[in-house]
Amino acid sequence: MRKLLNSFKLEYAIVLLVFTLILVLDLTQNMLVDILIPVSILSLLGLVSAFVLPNVLLTWLIIFVTIIGSVIMMVGIVYLPFIERLVLIFTIPVFSMLGAYVKSLGGIRGSALSDQNNIITYTNHVNSVTKLKNKKNAARFYAHYLSFIRDAQNEKLTIEVICINWAHNRQYMQLNSSEYNRVLKKIADSLKKDRLPDEVLYYTDPGTFLIFSTQQHVNLKNHLDRKMKGDLDKIKYADQGVSHDLQYKYAYQSVNAQNIDKFNTFKELDNNLKRQFETDIVVEYQ
Repeated sequence: MRKLLNSFKLEYAIVLLVFTLILVLDLTQNMLVDILIPVSILSLLGLVSAFVLPNVLLTWLIIFVTIIGSVIMMVGIVYLPFIERLVLIFTIPVFSMLGAYVKSLGGIRGSALSDQNNIITYTNHVNSVTKLKNKKNAARFYAHYLSFIRDAQNEKLTIEVICINWAHNRQYMQLNSSEYNRVLKKIADSLKKDRLPDEVLYYTDPGTFLIFSTQQHVNLKNHLDRKMKGDLDKIKYADQGVSHDLQYKYAYQSVNAQNIDKFNTFKELDNNLKRQFETDIVVEYQ
């Protein structure tokens, strides 16, 4: 029964509400005593209560109205036929419950649409495998940092960029897409673990990761790079029981007040990093 109610569409609930209202009002036309106006007022009160009151208060209202109405109509001296009494007693409870159900379904639909929009927004900005933001976000971050460098007017203020490319990753994807995704996630997790918390990671292109960081001491930078490369080299691509070593291309670029005009946009920076990849020859492992 619960599954049936959950699958009930909002449109059907509204039709049911309207149909019930028409049926009740039509029923009053065929009664011995004219109760059209009282039933209309009670129906309106029931619907307003459903959309205004919280569910807890609405439940107590239905119980209270049902009990008080029953006592007045059945125990007191009321010159109305039995059917008319029942209609007056249950008008508010029935329309309160129908209104509450329509409101509930409307809330579920609104929540579902909101969740859908959130999912679409998330997938437009974050890669589903690596859980890292994409190139558009990297471009916005870079533009913001360049603006900060210009405004600061400090020649020592530098943003360092590391770009890592999994060489021939497209071929690996064609061989075994599920293993490709596993390895890609492994690379992303390794980078998240090895890089400093204040460094910012992005997944910009297939098999390509970008790391933004502030200028670091040479010893710290060398330590981080050695650790990162060592852990990346441990990641294997396994297909049909055979493990394959991975190869990577690395590109580095520092941007500060002295060379900011050469890398005025993210596209210029990205092109420079890609040119470095072209000169980085990767040796194939047989």
